Amino acid sequence: KIFFVGVGTGEAAAEFAKELGIDPKLCFGDDGGVAGDNLGLQQGFNTMWNPPAVSTMMERNDEDSLKALGEAYKNAADNIGIQKLAPKDIKDTLRQGGTFVFKGDKLLLEHYDQKVGDNAKISDILACLK
Repeated sequence: KIFFVGVGTGEAAAEFAKELGIDPKLCFGDDGGVAGDNLGLQQGFNTMWNPPAVSTMMERNDEDSLKALGEAYKNAADNIGIQKLAPKDIKDTLRQGGTFVFKGDKLLLEHYDQKVGDNAKISDILACLK
């Protein structure tokens, strides 16, 4: 089973899920960054600017998928308001993410994004599931 966790409220996560056609029961908001802190996810302004990683992210996503993501964000903001979509503490928007794959309680993959666009490779995620 796949779960999605993002910065912001549970309400924002549910709205984003609805816009992306994902079951909202699989989406959670880490309002206040407690999960991110416990996982040791990177944060701060210095993690935000990474032109090579952004270029790589742009290469692995086609225009349609990026447009769909942008439209989902806009629709979610229109539906519940940008104040409810954004985390209560704006510094939480400066938090990087990660990818963690478990089988039961066994960790199969652990990837910490260092900067924007430094995501785990889909091929690595799929390989650990075999």
